[in-house]
Amino acid sequence: MDPSDLRKQLSEAGRLFERHLQTLMGHRFLVRGGVYRLHRKCGKAGCRCAQGALHATWVHMVREGGVQRCRALPKGGVARWRALAGQYQRFRRARRELARQYARILDLVDQLERARAVGPPRRRKGAADAAAGSV
Repeated sequence: MDPSDLRKQLSEAGRLFERHLQTLMGHRFLVRGGVYRLHRKCGKAGCRCAQGALHATWVHMVREGGVQRCRALPKGGVARWRALAGQYQRFRRARRELARQYARILDLVDQLERARAVGPPRRRKGAADAAAGSV
């Protein structure tokens, strides 16, 4: 590939890398996991959930030590927890893209190196004779 095209691609990849890096640096607080609304039965025989009208509960789910944990959220704090979990998901997505972009940059740099590299100097005819005679 033409070195000029490679430099253009490398410049664009650098801009994308910078954008993902800014995303990573922009989040102050993160909450691993996700926030979901669960619908459950309480188990009481006379309750409305026994006829199908399930109870709705907002929960925070996160994997800790290989085990999925589920914690009920307070009614007033659901929006904040959803925002924090969303920031974590954006952070992880940006991290994944940053790694992908870094690999692309390294590949472009390798291609640019190969495109610019020149071979070693060639020996002139008769130079071997002159070199042998000077020893």
